[in-house]
Amino acid sequence: MTMPSGLAAPDNDAPVSPLAWLTLASLLVASLAWHWFSSYAVPQCDDRETLAAVTAARIGLHDIKQAGYAWSQKTRGCLATVNSHGKSMQYAYTVSRVEGRRKSRIVYDYARPELIQARFGKIAWNGDFVQQAEPIGREALLQAMLAGMDGLRGKPLLFPDLGMLLSPQHYREIADVEAVAPCRELRPGIQSCRLLVERNDIARMAPTTVWSLSVLQQGDFTFQRSKDGKNWSVTPQFRMELDQAQLQ
Repeated sequence: MTMPSGLAAPDNDAPVSPLAWLTLASLLVASLAWHWFSSYAVPQCDDRETLAAVTAARIGLHDIKQAGYAWSQKTRGCLATVNSHGKSMQYAYTVSRVEGRRKSRIVYDYARPELIQARFGKIAWNGDFVQQAEPIGREALLQAMLAGMDGLRGKPLLFPDLGMLLSPQHYREIADVEAVAPCRELRPGIQSCRLLVERNDIARMAPTTVWSLSVLQQGDFTFQRSKDGKNWSVTPQFRMELDQAQLQ
């Protein structure tokens, strides 16, 4: 088959021109700059508003530093130290921009320093956390743990009026979970994950007063996939795995 006069056949093997590569690189840089410097940027760990929100002006923070910034999640992980009774203690918190229907808002929350270091210590190229607890997924893993705890005690441990804490996740006995290594398959449908687990020992002292003590454990937990492959849950060994998890 011959080409019509005046037309040239396309050269599929022709290299991409330097101008095209430069254009693509410029678009990538502009996209990253938008995430960092646009109106959707997240306040720094040591901004005046941040410190006022996370300390309520009752304590002074020192040696403030950023553990990492997950820009795709619009969340900063922050570390600091606080002096109390002559002792220096670690302090950690997150600063996040949460999108609403009409506008976004900044949310501050305290966290365990060990969890912040594990979660924000390595950020992937796409601005997300490296450890995603695959193939289960971060959110599905947390929900499986919460359901497992509810199953052990027979009902949820939940204080919806717990105004002394900053976010709803701290209303539960399991406040947070972080995978410290990729999950591994023990057999088809069964995954074992090495986790840091933040647990709240919560007790109601009076109608309007709640006492909470947070502890951190690390251990191996197993999860099983449902028959339809859509959901994950803890295994019957969950109570034993929880008992064997080491205090950090």
